[in-house]
Amino acid sequence: MRPATVLGSVLLALVILAGFLGTFAPYDVIAGVDPTRGGAPPSCAHWLGTDHLGRDVAWRLALAPRAFVLPGVLAVALATVLGVTGGAVAGFTGGVAASAIRYLSTVTASIPRFVLVLLVVTIFGDEGWLLGVAAGVAWTPGVVEAVHQRIQALTRAEFVLAARAHGLGNARILLFHLLWVNCRRMVGRQALHLFGYLLVLETTLSYIGGFGVAEPEPSWGNMLAFEFGQRTGNPWGLWAPAFAIWLTVLSTALVGETLAERRRA
Repeated sequence: MRPATVLGSVLLALVILAGFLGTFAPYDVIAGVDPTRGGAPPSCAHWLGTDHLGRDVAWRLALAPRAFVLPGVLAVALATVLGVTGGAVAGFTGGVAASAIRYLSTVTASIPRFVLVLLVVTIFGDEGWLLGVAAGVAWTPGVVEAVHQRIQALTRAEFVLAARAHGLGNARILLFHLLWVNCRRMVGRQALHLFGYLLVLETTLSYIGGFGVAEPEPSWGNMLAFEFGQRTGNPWGLWAPAFAIWLTVLSTALVGETLAERRRA
């Protein structure tokens, strides 16, 4: 594993850990407001300085992942369960079941992902779990199609025919030999791409306002929006969340490289 990939794995793990532990952090996002220290530069007391309301940028940066980590995990779990199940059934059984699953998948995929998520949060609300469900459903057709094509291509492979000849049941062939051995890397890449997509989605919704996480709760998106246009003060209030978004998305790409399937010579 290359050093860049190791670094990406560590950074992604820290972001996910921050998302789970942020709820228990001692920093009060409301009581932390103190305009008298607004725009302060980095110091021992405030490692990344303060924003123009005097709130600690480092603390808010560390707390912000809770806005997308739990929805991201929910989206990944939902898309993986629905996508792998639908794709496996469609690819392995064929017939009416495959046609029905692919039709439903095609109808869902006909709506652009961002539009589908935006419709859901507009109609039902912008709670984190709704964002995760909407993103998971929007991503599911891609997983269904990828798994369906892989399973369909392998169902008549020699190793499958040999497994059947040795008396292995369809359940073992499908679950182990096809899904686990031949699809796990592909599904893992899809999961990482979805997690990165949800990060960008959540920060975009928070940035444009009216959706996503609203002030005073921190999100990298609303941190960017809050400090954008401030010509004086602490530049880390703007650059820290922008760098965090870029670094996290890069980390998902680096970790995804480890799941790339190597072509045999």
